[in-house]
Amino acid sequence: MKKIAVMLTGGIIAFGALFGFVGFSSTLAKASDCGSNAVITCGFSTITQLRAKYNSDSPKGTQTIYTYFGISSNTINKATYKTGYVTKAGNVVVDGKTVATNAITAGREYIPGSTKHVISGTTFYTRTPATSFESSQLSVIAFFDAQGRFVGASIHDCGNPVMATNKVTPPPTPPPAPTPVYSCDKLVATKITRNEYSFTTSATAKDGAVIKSYSYNFGDGTTQAGGATIKHTYSKAGTYTVKSTVSVTVNGKVVVASGNCMVTVTVAPEMCTVPGKTQYPKDSPLCLEDKPSVSIEKTVNGKEHETVVVNTPFTYEIVVKNTGNVALKNSVVTDKAPANVVFLSAQTGVITNNAWSYTIPSLAIGQSTSFTISAKLTAYQSGTIVNTACVETPTVPGGNPDDCDTAEIDTTTSIEVCDTTTNTIIKIDEKDFDESHMTKDLTKCAKTELPPELPHTGAGTIIGGGLGLSAIAGAVNYYGASRRSLMKAMLKQ
Repeated sequence: MKKIAVMLTGGIIAFGALFGFVGFSSTLAKASDCGSNAVITCGFSTITQLRAKYNSDSPKGTQTIYTYFGISSNTINKATYKTGYVTKAGNVVVDGKTVATNAITAGREYIPGSTKHVISGTTFYTRTPATSFESSQLSVIAFFDAQGRFVGASIHDCGNPVMATNKVTPPPTPPPAPTPVYSCDKLVATKITRNEYSFTTSATAKDGAVIKSYSYNFGDGTTQAGGATIKHTYSKAGTYTVKSTVSVTVNGKVVVASGNCMVTVTVAPEMCTVPGKTQYPKDSPLCLEDKPSVSIEKTVNGKEHETVVVNTPFTYEIVVKNTGNVALKNSVVTDKAPANVVFLSAQTGVITNNAWSYTIPSLAIGQSTSFTISAKLTAYQSGTIVNTACVETPTVPGGNPDDCDTAEIDTTTSIEVCDTTTNTIIKIDEKDFDESHMTKDLTKCAKTELPPELPHTGAGTIIGGGLGLSAIAGAVNYYGASRRSLMKAMLKQ
């Protein structure tokens, strides 16, 4: 019976071919093909149905056939897809554009012009649409890869897969987004004046990085925001380390650019403008106009005025001081003794013709030098005796001498007076004269002539003798007291 059926079938095919009608229309692809040629029975209407039938491998062997056509599970379930159609001429069209050509499809039954395949127990046949399509085109779901290239398709009516030559030229792959590059490259200092500098920051910001701002730390406790170039004036001399910081916007965030943007600057002190002193800083105590000056002070026994005793040594003191702002050299100090005063000796210097002199080799700023001269008054002289010492320095401009000072002495005056209490003539300091019991009229103490008397004997004589002795003793005592008063007065001076 099978042989007969085959023979009948062959005859019918031959007859149909002879008379121009198709005898295999029952196996050709058509809408809602639920026949045995359909790879997926009755096809599908949505991607969800396609995925469900494919994933369940229904009917069996569906996945094997799709794999042969380069359509994987990942393609079915994850790839981009669009609705289009396959023409009988073998073109795949989507959105009005041919995305693939030379299409090949498949079925589960043989059609003349097909190629048989058996894979993993599944038998299927491949052929061109021209071989199997009754209509001019059939609707498909077309799949595309990530670059938009055609991967494969599945016919809605029968689920038969389609493979074809891709004709989609994918857009050029955009280059990967560059990694932002940013850095603080260099900080350069340019001197403008002694204490003013200009600072310039060189920085890099590209490939998405944009410089937002610059800030500077000048090393003197001050900071400032600014541009790539900024100026700064220092108030004090010194060495300063300056640092610049560059803030950059990267991917919407502000970050600090890396790099060692630092530089060291030195601010010299402001120099003195006084001629001859320009080598010194302005705030140096040496930055002053030269004003040489010298002073001299003269005292006697440590005082401005002293009362001395004739022929009793006393001391003159001399102090010379540099009161200017420059050192002094070869300062000549002189002192000539006044009348009746004799210079006995000097600690330093020489005495010639009763005049003392000494040359001070050098005298630093603020320095002073002291000298002493021993002297005596050789004779009484009334009034004040003035002694003058002077100093002359070549460095100090002006008159000669540059400065002088004086010291004064006087001496006591001795006089004879009549002390009326004792009726005796005594010698005292004139300043000790007391008119209550003294007189300068020495006649008041003249001796009185007594008449001759006969000698007396007895008690009266003895008493009288005693009184005489008492009077003599009293006079002696008074004279002694007067001398002591004189000595005390002299010591007080």
